[in-house]
Amino acid sequence: MIRHKTGVVLESLRLMIKDGIKTASLLGFKGIQIDATQREITPENLSRTGRRELRHLIDLNRLELCALGGELGSGFINENEFDLLIRRIKAIINLALDLQTNIITIQTGSIPNNTDSTHWHSVNTALSEIGRHAENYGCRLAAKISFDNYSTLKDFLKSLHTEGVRLIYDPASLIINNLDPIKGIHELHNYIVHTNLWDTRQAEEGRNIEVPIGEGILPVAEFVSTLESTGYHGFYVVNSKTVQQPVENIRKGKEFLDRF
Repeated sequence: MIRHKTGVVLESLRLMIKDGIKTASLLGFKGIQIDATQREITPENLSRTGRRELRHLIDLNRLELCALGGELGSGFINENEFDLLIRRIKAIINLALDLQTNIITIQTGSIPNNTDSTHWHSVNTALSEIGRHAENYGCRLAAKISFDNYSTLKDFLKSLHTEGVRLIYDPASLIINNLDPIKGIHELHNYIVHTNLWDTRQAEEGRNIEVPIGEGILPVAEFVSTLESTGYHGFYVVNSKTVQQPVENIRKGKEFLDRF
């Protein structure tokens, strides 16, 4: 049963940090993912004392910090910013160690198409560097990567030659981009270390709207059973973007996930 491995992105609750942690616990989640790129939970703003206090607060509410969010801007697009991105991600990795989690989510942007291009090699070099840094400390970077097909993504991940860069799996986003999330599990299961779950359906006027998990297009039963069959042991983390009744909608999604 995945109820023992359900988590929530704290910012999805639209509450202050302390209230969000308490609410996540009251809703029955076992883990939380916290964004470390803004507000007071950043490496430069969270002091040693603050880190201990945050860790104590998480423990007090019987939660696990299942991931630290390190998704910076659009990712590795502008080569002039690569050195800054690398330094900031390394700092977030160090923060993750202090907060006792080994999963850090990152944004990489699109995979360059031309493997002979200077940009492809620059992106590859940058991700290899931070991947090795993460691996040296027993951490995994769960990367959010834009791609056109699974084989291209798998080839790119292999080329990094480090286990420090792995994947955050977002099945609803794959569906919206006309990719089969079940096929993706079979293709990429060796790289999946974290998930973010949300759901959507098409409104009458043709646009997609977010709905509680279980009320939209996400094939939850097949997704969970397929991922579990690969030996996945990570968290299933609700990552809601809705601004209307966030706590209530997340509660509904959590109750739906608890069936599996």
